Amino acid sequence: MVEARVFRWAGGSVVEEEWCDPHAGSVRVADSWLVVDGSAVNVAMHVARFTTSLAAVDPSLDAREFAADAVSMIPAEGRWFPRLEAIDYGDGAMLRFHLREAPDALTDVTLATAPRDPRTQPSVKGPDLAGLGALRRDLDIGEAVILDDGFIAEGAWSSIVWWADDTLHVVDSAIPRLPSVTERTIRDHAASIGSTVVPARVGPEDLDGAEVWTLSALHGIRVATEWRDGPALQIEPGRVDYWRQEYLNRREALDPGEVRSQS
Repeated sequence: MVEARVFRWAGGSVVEEEWCDPHAGSVRVADSWLVVDGSAVNVAMHVARFTTSLAAVDPSLDAREFAADAVSMIPAEGRWFPRLEAIDYGDGAMLRFHLREAPDALTDVTLATAPRDPRTQPSVKGPDLAGLGALRRDLDIGEAVILDDGFIAEGAWSSIVWWADDTLHVVDSAIPRLPSVTERTIRDHAASIGSTVVPARVGPEDLDGAEVWTLSALHGIRVATEWRDGPALQIEPGRVDYWRQEYLNRREALDPGEVRSQS
């Protein structure tokens, strides 16, 4: 994997960073998604989540043109995992774009219940990414499942859904967590085929016999094969294959104009 190229928004255009600024501060907002040969799933939703969160943090920053220009720079061939971010810089913020090759996507994952909740802003992607990554490393696990008052909230870097009694369940909207683009895509498909989606408030102990998935832009759907010191999980043969293909069928060619109009 080659080193990521980093760009910043300056004077109404995206310019490449030629040196690492030691005064660049912490991440306020960030977003990323998988691009395969110039196509991706719901990029406009990712950009809208980024710009909406940024507006709540700093109303003076309008990232629509920045995001559209960044999207236009993603190569039409290869696997990429671009990242938009706003970082603290001086008395304000700087918009940056990381053009990164994508790591391999995984199809399964081992889970463990997180011993703590490091999130400070659960509804905003960015400020807690470092702490969430450290949580996973401390557990030495594929994904750490964060609890809120004993109820499953989300994975450190993913959304958690599960199947019980052949019904798709998602975390109740009253539980603080990041609005997941991948989960939204899965739920939209469920609605299109008349499949029931049930919001629920459960603890890990309630998922004995369930099939649990983690959802993220990089990996799409990963099926949990084990929950360390947690519930005994089941996997229905063929189920994840169908939903994974339907998710991948939603890849569309990158369109900066769509990004600009929908952000």
